[in-house]
Amino acid sequence: MRSVVPNGALRATSRAALGLILAGGVAGAALAADFVVVASTDPAVKPGVEFSGGERIALGAGQTARLMSASGAITTVRGGPQGAVAPRPGAATDPSRLAQLKILVDPPPTSRTFGARRSGVCPDPAHLTTLDHILAAQKAGCANQARTALQALVSAEPTP
Repeated sequence: MRSVVPNGALRATSRAALGLILAGGVAGAALAADFVVVASTDPAVKPGVEFSGGERIALGAGQTARLMSASGAITTVRGGPQGAVAPRPGAATDPSRLAQLKILVDPPPTSRTFGARRSGVCPDPAHLTTLDHILAAQKAGCANQARTALQALVSAEPTP
């Protein structure tokens, strides 16, 4: 015996399934990272890797990772037998700031560019003391100075 499905019912079911698939994709895309790894003692957890709050980090027992949020707050997590868990973010995350931070911490491979920076002089990294200043210097084309200042900022943060 052959089962017959009315044409309209099949079309409605297909549309509903497509809607669920699209909704799931949009919801997945809306999930943004809350932290970027800025330093780690575990070679498996590299600087530049992003984590969302509550996400499990495969951090070896006794190893540490320093995570920075978009606000510039640094959190140190320590690995245990089950790894570690990224903390819940304290405030809303700014995906564009995290993207800038990720590029600063783990720059993409350099390609050959022609010409030089033309718009003034880069600031002394010693004067870049906040994440806002560091990201502004990076945006202005002073990536090396910004990277040096970020390393100094992370190193100055006490480890618990």
